[in-house]
Amino acid sequence: MANEKDKQIQPTKNGKSADNRNKVEQSARREALGTGLRRAYQDVLAEPIPDEFASLLDQLSDSEPEKGKD
Repeated sequence: MANEKDKQIQPTKNGKSADNRNKVEQSARREALGTGLRRAYQDVLAEPIPDEFASLLDQLSDSEPEKGKD
């Protein structure tokens, strides 16, 4: 009686192991997820920075000492 791990490493009809097929499927799912997330957030990336946030960034940069000056 073969256990689950033995079943995963047995070759399939086309010669690839089930483990390799699973890795390919997982890679394809990750790529599809990444593509979907990039599409979903593309509009967000194009939005301007809110004035309040820009003001906070300006305050932060003004409070930091300049590099190279001692």
